[in-house]
Amino acid sequence: MEHFLGVDIGGTNTRLMLMNDQQVFQGYQKVPTRSWAELADPLGGLEQLLAAYLQGTSIQVSGVMLGLPGILSRDRNTVLSLPFIPALDNQPVAKQLSARLGLPVSMDKDVNHLMWWDLTRLDVLPDVAVGVYLGTGFGNSLWLNNDFYHGAHGGAGEIGHIPLKDNKLLCPCGKTGCVETLTSGNWLSGWARQNVPQTAMSDLFVKHGEHPDLLEFIERLARTVASEMNILDPQYLVLGGGVLSMTAFPIEKLQQQIRSHLRSPHPANGLTIAISGVSDETGCRGACLAAQRRFEQQRPSPRHFSLRREA
Repeated sequence: MEHFLGVDIGGTNTRLMLMNDQQVFQGYQKVPTRSWAELADPLGGLEQLLAAYLQGTSIQVSGVMLGLPGILSRDRNTVLSLPFIPALDNQPVAKQLSARLGLPVSMDKDVNHLMWWDLTRLDVLPDVAVGVYLGTGFGNSLWLNNDFYHGAHGGAGEIGHIPLKDNKLLCPCGKTGCVETLTSGNWLSGWARQNVPQTAMSDLFVKHGEHPDLLEFIERLARTVASEMNILDPQYLVLGGGVLSMTAFPIEKLQQQIRSHLRSPHPANGLTIAISGVSDETGCRGACLAAQRRFEQQRPSPRHFSLRREA
């Protein structure tokens, strides 16, 4: 029986989990990302983390899949831009880790692993689907013609970096005016600190959901998402992420506003909107599934990849 290691690397936490080829999960672990990312040699720190995890289990792993919140090369071997760990920029991270660990290592954008988890919950994979995962930033996953779309150079799906007119805010990407600076968890937390400091972030929409600034936040999000729907005309739109799972977040209002901006007759009449089942483990679970898919595809005679709908 084969096993795969999925690793979900976030700005706050790094999550790891094993999965066998029957898609049974085990060994979930979460560690602070700073415990390895703030070392003088972050790549060496990541290697030590993975090696220690693997040494702590008697299971032989067939491959490792990393999920990273940044821009990766089209071939998914090189990190091009990872703002919170700039020391990894322009590094062939997958190739270097593979050589150090003696295991096949691959990587993709973390949001694609979230999307792959959600897609594999469906009975049938759609031809075209889009995932929007609003957390600290604005995650966007594109599933086009039965595969993830990376673009000509690896930078596709950066919907959070569409420039907004009259927006002068500096984005972590280095540009000014990006949608993400006004439509993300970062913006929400900053707004809350400035305007309602006495309110816990978890209660923001409970107590202030009708505030004009938050209503405009929902409308900005809806306009941005609807723009992508009108360009790509997908069958499915998956909405998820930590912001959308906040208590009292107006998810129905968001869906209504997205639909109000859709072009008729399509995508207005052909779009199914689904709400993601994202949990703390979803990123590394999706990475495990992506590892199985990737490494089995690379073999001379790949086995059929079947969808399982386990919780």
